[in-house]
Amino acid sequence: MKKHINKFFLLALAMFVSQSCIDLEEDMSSILTIENLRTENDVVAALTPIYRQLYETHRNPHYLRTATYGADDLTTWEAGNKAPLRVFDRFDYGSGENSDIMWLDHAWDQYWRIIYFSNSLIDGLKTANAPVAIVKEADAEARFFRALSYFNLVRTYGNVPEILDGEAPTGKEQRATVLQNYQQIESDLLIAEANLPKPGATASVGRVSSAAAKTLLADLYLTWGGWPVKDAARYPLAAKKAKEVIDLNFFKLLPIDQLWRLENQNSRESIFAVQFSPTEDLRSSFPTAFSFHEARGYSDAFPELQFFRDFPAGPRKDATFATEIPQRSVASGAIVTRNPATLPWEKSQRAHPMYKKFTLSEDITRGDRTVGYRAVELYRYAEALLIFAEAQARVGETAASVEALNQVKRRAAGLPYLTPNAKVDVTTATPKEIVAERGWELAGEYKRWFDLVRTESVAEIAAKRDPKENVDLVRMPTDAQYIAPIPFQAISTSELVQNPAGFKIK
Repeated sequence: MKKHINKFFLLALAMFVSQSCIDLEEDMSSILTIENLRTENDVVAALTPIYRQLYETHRNPHYLRTATYGADDLTTWEAGNKAPLRVFDRFDYGSGENSDIMWLDHAWDQYWRIIYFSNSLIDGLKTANAPVAIVKEADAEARFFRALSYFNLVRTYGNVPEILDGEAPTGKEQRATVLQNYQQIESDLLIAEANLPKPGATASVGRVSSAAAKTLLADLYLTWGGWPVKDAARYPLAAKKAKEVIDLNFFKLLPIDQLWRLENQNSRESIFAVQFSPTEDLRSSFPTAFSFHEARGYSDAFPELQFFRDFPAGPRKDATFATEIPQRSVASGAIVTRNPATLPWEKSQRAHPMYKKFTLSEDITRGDRTVGYRAVELYRYAEALLIFAEAQARVGETAASVEALNQVKRRAAGLPYLTPNAKVDVTTATPKEIVAERGWELAGEYKRWFDLVRTESVAEIAAKRDPKENVDLVRMPTDAQYIAPIPFQAISTSELVQNPAGFKIK
């Protein structure tokens, strides 16, 4: 099996090096083969393809999130090249149809690549000669990424095969059940949290910490308690893991008007984030996807009108949404502001507000379209607080869980989050109210759709959709729309059974 691992891993490494400024000498392969990891530098080099693939997976949000446009925090344009997004925005799937559309395979292909790279490294580290502590930490990092990838695959496409070694897939693999997938994810994360460094002790910015593993594990348990497995015994575990992150006393909430600034990336609010780089020109397309078309974006994604209207007014809403269209151009690398400087969002081509949180730190001087280099958080401290609040509310809220919710609400109001405030604080909250708070706090962050699915609220939210939305619904959703079809190419080249026939919970 080592031979398969080496070939696979070196292909991944070559892909990374070919896109960087490093020259790969012919004899480097003997240094970087998986079974020949002797030093910390060797292990870091072995981790590099995984982190690079994480960047490739997350840099284009509209590709990655194609199957999540049924949520109310995202909708898209009724024309242009947005057809793949409209399929899910209008619930035009559920019986295996539309499995061949563009972009549906992005999350599938990219997360499987991370899994394969992680599997190869986990196998190779078993014979590594590097220091034991370094090997254990690298193994934990690889397991974190394998767990993250499986988690997002299962939530998007339903149960998937469990491939846990570095062998190339044969096409004969069968789908495990959702429960079996959850159990494997849990197993990886328990190892990861035990062997990863504490937050603030990682070797460099962007590396995974034990707090990231705990937060992902808490998210897994929260999902496990809801649809489709519905194991309520997991809610106390979700609360416990989220509380462990809180009790580290490392993280904090930034003032809401400062959170999305470029200089505040990788702050104490960030638990784990995907990194981008202006020096290496590793760009994020978040500003491109979430900006007004008139402001040099593609406006692939923006909030539904009712979601925007229902969003509580205040500093958080002001920090979340762009309601004025910048009127500007670029000449000789300098930004030129037109007169008037802005126009209201109602006059935009898409007739919707956009997401300010993803465009505040944009760079419009690099090309024809706006781009970004700010790190994109996959988990923030605010989410850990809300996981604790919701999970605890489902088994019996406590003063600590209500306080966790109130900290998020105070920050949303522009207040010091650790100082009680009778005008904002609540004394009790239902799980449904906390899920709504998650919707506001995490709007546009690849969370809302999964919250609606696990709480079986998709139809309820779709019923509130403004009839003036430009994308018309094909049907009112049922649980048949909770998971996406597996991409056609994957089905046609394997023995996998398409959804819904192949969807197995337990």
